[in-house]
Amino acid sequence: MINKTKITYLKNNKVKLEMDMDDYRTLLQGNIDLKSATEMMGECHTIYLEDLGKLDTLEFRMARILGFRRKRSPATGGDGGYYYGNYVLSNHVHAEKESD
Repeated sequence: MINKTKITYLKNNKVKLEMDMDDYRTLLQGNIDLKSATEMMGECHTIYLEDLGKLDTLEFRMARILGFRRKRSPATGGDGGYYYGNYVLSNHVHAEKESD
């Protein structure tokens, strides 16, 4: 899936994001799902597999829409990213390169 978000790194530690309205609505729905899942966990002291799926989807969508990248893996010659590793900013020196 192609990232339509334009990320501009400005001076003074500022970032400018320009994103498609559909992506913005997707993040809004993700926030609603996150709120719902955390409320259920707090009230019931349990987690439903459906909520776990919502959280997993939110993580993926946020990373894609906001342009976060996986950290490159030295084990693959620096080409692939760590699947279970944390994300880094797209301008980070060890950020996985965007695939075409």
